[in-house]
Amino acid sequence: MRVIVLVDNLADSGLRSEHGLSFLVETDDGSVLFDTGQSDAWFHNLIALGREPKAIKAIAISHGHYDHAGGLTAALQESPSAQYFAHPACFRPKYAQSAAGMRYIGMPAEVVPRKSAFKLNRSPVELVNGVTLSGEISLREGMSALDRRFLVGDGEIRQDTFEDEQCVIVRNGDSTAVLVGCAHRGLENNLLAAMDVAGVETIDLLAGGFHLGNASEDRLESLADFLNDLDIEQIACCHCTGMSAYEYLRSMLGSKVVLGRAGVSWQI
Repeated sequence: MRVIVLVDNLADSGLRSEHGLSFLVETDDGSVLFDTGQSDAWFHNLIALGREPKAIKAIAISHGHYDHAGGLTAALQESPSAQYFAHPACFRPKYAQSAAGMRYIGMPAEVVPRKSAFKLNRSPVELVNGVTLSGEISLREGMSALDRRFLVGDGEIRQDTFEDEQCVIVRNGDSTAVLVGCAHRGLENNLLAAMDVAGVETIDLLAGGFHLGNASEDRLESLADFLNDLDIEQIACCHCTGMSAYEYLRSMLGSKVVLGRAGVSWQI
C-alpha cells in the first residue's frame, strides 16, 4: 500500500498547491481518495503523478469544510463510479467569523443537494480492504479552539463541535498509518479513536493537518509528550498544522517529524 499527499499548502515542482488537503491511498483492491482539497487541484496532481482516476473506488471526507470538501465538485464528475462516504453532519451549513463578518466555509453548494449519493456513517466503515474510515471521534483528551467556527440553521447560530470529523486508518500486515484532516477534535482524540478502531497500540505513520496554528506552548508541550509516548515512526505535518508548531514538534521529537507537501508518499 502507498499513501500519497495529493493536495497540501505546499507542493513538489509541477504540482498545484492550495490551502487544502487530500490524500490518495493505493491498495491492491483500488485507491481511496481521502479529502479533496478546495478545488480540482487533486485531479490535476493525480494525473501529473501518473495515477489513474478510474482506480479510485472510494472517496471519503474528514469533515465538511471547503478546504477538504471543495474538490467534491470535480470528484463527482471525474469519478462518478466511486462510492462516496461522509458523516451526515458534513452537510450542515458551516461558517467562520472574521472582522468582515460570517462567511460560509461548508460543503460546495452544488454538492449539498446530492447528499443521497453519499454513504453516511457514524460508525467505522471499511472503504476498501485495509482502509477504514473511523466513524465519530470521541472527546477524551480535550478539544482544539473552535471559537470562530459555527453551524447555522433553524434560526440560530451555534458553535461547531465537529461531530462530523473522521480520520482514516490504513493497515497492511503489522503496519498502521493514521491520516487526519484538520484534527479539530484534537489530534490526541483522533489518534485514540484510530487506535481503538484498528486494535493497535503503535502507529507507523501519522499524517495530516494538526490545527495548531494558534496553539500555546503549553498545548504544544502536552501534545509532544503524548506523541513521544506513542513512539510513532514518522509524523508528517501538513495543511493547518502551522510552521511554528512543526518546528516545535521537530525540536522536541527529532527527525521523525517532517513537513508534508503534495507529491510526498510513504509505503505502508
